[in-house]
Amino acid sequence: MSKCNAIARNSDGEENSAVNDVEQGGAQAYVHDRGELHLHMNGAVPLSTIQEIMADEATSLPAGFDFERSMMRLAPSKSLAEYLAPWQVLRLFPKKRANLDRLAHAVLASLAENAVRFAEIRSSVPYLTGLQGCTPAQALERLLESTGSAAQQYGIRRGLILTVTRGDYSASNLATLLQAYEDIGRPKDVVGLDLAGDEETPYSAELPAMIREAKDRYGFGITIHAGETGLVENVRSAVELFHADRIGHGTAAGKDPDLMDLLAAEDICVEVCPISNRLTGAVPRDEAHPLQEFRRHGVPFVICSDNPAIHKHGLADDQAAAMAEGLSICDIQQQYEVAKRFSFMEGLS
Repeated sequence: MSKCNAIARNSDGEENSAVNDVEQGGAQAYVHDRGELHLHMNGAVPLSTIQEIMADEATSLPAGFDFERSMMRLAPSKSLAEYLAPWQVLRLFPKKRANLDRLAHAVLASLAENAVRFAEIRSSVPYLTGLQGCTPAQALERLLESTGSAAQQYGIRRGLILTVTRGDYSASNLATLLQAYEDIGRPKDVVGLDLAGDEETPYSAELPAMIREAKDRYGFGITIHAGETGLVENVRSAVELFHADRIGHGTAAGKDPDLMDLLAAEDICVEVCPISNRLTGAVPRDEAHPLQEFRRHGVPFVICSDNPAIHKHGLADDQAAAMAEGLSICDIQQQYEVAKRFSFMEGLS
């Protein structure tokens, strides 16, 4: 095992020297640069910005929804559905074009505070289309403009991943997304496709072939949310049916050695979100995170933040949480290079 000279900071902020497999209680790796590969845009909007936008748009909270209590996820949820309760509000904005700019700048500012140098941001164009009363092509163009302007302001390279949600309309929604992408000239900043949503919800039978075709035709990277709710077969389907390049969460794979060997052989990266994995119940309190199993089987993984605003944490905190799950300081300091290697964006330096 190679050694890695590093600097760690203990709970008092003092610097300590460290090598590859040495961990120190309460220490965090001193990291200059980070890359973010699994970030949901609305889950990254600071709560204060949400309140400002909702006030500006005169948007009312759903009945019985307590903003201060229901928008944050700070303790493990009983189910993924309970964890997703904030989306009752997160899907209600932004209705105004100017507030999309406000939202994007708040998200990119938070990334900059975490020393993120490049980020792949996931967003749902259909929901934005409905909110802003525009065509899918216009919604995609606005999303690219808003995130691009904010990224430039904060010196962050960003790519956009288009999210398709599982369900009966998944194939038609993907077709609409791809047509919008064509209509605005196949912008290079759209770098990938993501399949998300309740893993127990069926998707259209033609969807896997459509995603494979889009990958071949446009060069998109493919990332599939799979194995977050304990369904090992969804991870295998992501590989075999969708030809995924990365797996979102994938925690269930840690229970299947053969599947982990497949991920390693195919060099498929797992997007690990340590804080989210505990809060959603993907990794129960009394179980070890599968990170160490991934390492033992040679499965590549990258630490990500998922929905940092509703956790009141950022990527730096997720990397610290990964250390608490058993990663070394050196592992964390190597994450930037790992993120570059598995990014869907080209020309990262």
